[in-house]
Amino acid sequence: MRMSASYQKPKPSHKVSSISRGFTLLEVLVVLVLVGMLTAFSLPQFSILRDRLTFNLNRESFERELDGLSYVAFKEGSAVVLSGEYPRRPAENTTTAEENVSIAAPDFSEPGQLRTVKPVAYLDAALNLPETWVLSVDEPIVYQPSGFCTGGTVNLAIGGQLYIYGLKAPTCQAQLK
Repeated sequence: MRMSASYQKPKPSHKVSSISRGFTLLEVLVVLVLVGMLTAFSLPQFSILRDRLTFNLNRESFERELDGLSYVAFKEGSAVVLSGEYPRRPAENTTTAEENVSIAAPDFSEPGQLRTVKPVAYLDAALNLPETWVLSVDEPIVYQPSGFCTGGTVNLAIGGQLYIYGLKAPTCQAQLK
């Protein structure tokens, strides 16, 4: 007996699996537009972040230099004077002995009196500041080789912003007010 089994081949499916499908032009364009928009929004933020980091590094470097002036005086064996305005103008770079800053010291001949003592040798403080920064000192601040500092106030002008640092005797560690 012969059975008629009708064996039919399965019809090929026209559905293609999603793995081998690929992307349409529209999908690729949408992704490119989104990536472009994210880039357009993030690039200015990176620029602002870079400027902020540069500013903070410069300010911290300035504070370290200010704190290190007592070591410079110790290393040189001579008083270091921080006075006037920095960066110095070319005409201000020339100093003579008559322009030396005077230091107030106790006069033991009369109680409560101060006498003026001019240092024999002193160094003018040299600070490295960015071009647009201006440092001004109202009263001269003297760093002695012994580590003693007279103290005072330092004004740092950056653009339109003013930062005031207090230097408290005897160590003169810079404290932002």
